Formats: sequence, C-alpha cells, structure tokens
Amino acid sequence: MKYVIGVDGGGTKTEAIAYSLDGKVIMSSIKGFANLLNNKEKALENIVGSIKEIVEKLGYEELSGVYLGVAGVEVGDNSKVIKDAVKDKLNIDCIVMNDAEIALKAMLKGKDGILVIAGTGSVAFGVKDNINVRCGGWGNLLGDEGSGYKIAIESIKRMISEEEYSLEQSELSKRILENLKISSVNEITEFVYSSTKDEIASLTKIVARLAEDGDIIASKILIDEARSFGKRVENVYKKLNFESCSIALVGGVIRKAKVFRKAFEEYLKETIVLDEIVDEEISPTIGAYYLNKQ
Repeated sequence: MKYVIGVDGGGTKTEAIAYSLDGKVIMSSIKGFANLLNNKEKALENIVGSIKEIVEKLGYEELSGVYLGVAGVEVGDNSKVIKDAVKDKLNIDCIVMNDAEIALKAMLKGKDGILVIAGTGSVAFGVKDNINVRCGGWGNLLGDEGSGYKIAIESIKRMISEEEYSLEQSELSKRILENLKISSVNEITEFVYSSTKDEIASLTKIVARLAEDGDIIASKILIDEARSFGKRVENVYKKLNFESCSIALVGGVIRKAKVFRKAFEEYLKETIVLDEIVDEEISPTIGAYYLNKQ
C-alpha cells in the first residue's frame, strides 16, 4: 500500500504519522522534541528515528512522500540540516517547512490561507502561492499580542495601577489575588518573576470567565488584545494580497475565551474578506496527505 508520512515536530515531541493515499491513518511514531534550538543532535535523532520506525515497518518502496513541519526551521540553515540528516541516515528525500505551515495545510485541507495561533503565545502565519508571511510570534518580551501571557500581564498591570493610583480594587484584581493565594498586590512581582510563561498565562481563564459575566475591565482587556491580534492577521492578509481567504484557529485563548473570539472575528469582518473560519482539532501531520495530492 502506498503511503505518505507527515511529521509535526515541536519543542516537546515529534509526532510522525503514516497516511494511506486516501487519507487514512496507518501507523504513528512519537519521539522527543524536534526543535534544533533545544539540542541539535538529539532533535535530529528524534526526527530521523520517528520516520525510520515507520518506513522499516511499512517499507521504503511504498513511500510516496515525507513532509516535515518543524519548529525553528526558519533559523539559520536548520531546514537544510534536517533535510540532509534524513537523506544521509535513511536515503529519503523530504520536504521541510515550519510547523505552522503544515498545520495550516492540515486545517485548510491543502488550500492557501492564514493560520492564527493564540495560546500561551501568539502568531499569524499565511501562505499564498508558496509564499509565506508571518506577523507576531516574537515572544513574550517583544509582543505576542492576543496571547494568554499578554492578557495575563495586562491584567496584572491593571492591579498595579489600582494600587498606585488608590483606585477601588476591581473584581478582576480580587479574583487574581485569590487564585494566587496572596493578600497584597505588592506580592505579585514574586509570582511574575518566579513563574513560567504557562503559569502566568493560566490567569487568562480568570479574565475570560469574568468577561463572560459582563465585567467591564476584564472585557476591555480581552477586546483590546483581540483587536490588536486581529491587526496582525490583517497585515498578513494584505502582505499576501489575498482577495479573500479562510482562517484556521489554534490555541486555547482563541478557542475558549468567548469575548476575545467575538471581538477578534468582528475585527476581521470589518477589515478583510473571509471565506470561512475553521476551528477543529486535527493533527498537523495530515497536512502531508494534502500536500502530497498537489
């Protein structure tokens, strides 16, 4: 049986899945991280190992194509390094792309469009006619508008402003203090500077719940961040000269924070022409199946 392999490699794991040429899952292999920035040798070992496990089971002769979406390939010559490693170790040619690109192809079934990720971090990534453009994704220190981290930090800044300007303590501040089991805003710096990005971003759940209950302060933070993130998607749309396109959504903030999602979609409807918004859980690896059909 002819088959194609899709690889989704990130900072935590490498998932390789073999699909039949009609899109059915045949076999999968999961290894450790694939981002070369973590550890080049180990990442390459994980990537090659995940592919090798499949081809040794299903056969080299039936292999129709290998498509890898790996985080960090845009840095230096990482893409070439991965491609060369797969060729040297397995004698297999492969196509290497950013992990966002294979996810986009998976969600939009091979079509061009824009992928938006708003979770702990955020990025808007678009592809049209083999040209790709990214806006955002610079990390928490340089932006990441619309991310869980940024929403949480804006909420904490609001707490600090209330303290410094002797404003009445908002319900948002009370809920955050209660969640963190601290009694004073003065203790918030210890939390921020000793916590991971994920731990800080988890406060977004509090903001989202309050906003859904009609809290004005929480709603404003979410709406401001949603519109700011929407501008980045608009930039991608314009840079790629789309006349219209579909948008694929990934990430807990964009999927679960209802006030954020509503404001984000409203902004896009004001500024670009949307074909459809795609929001479904799907393995990025199936992007290989659609790419192989093209």
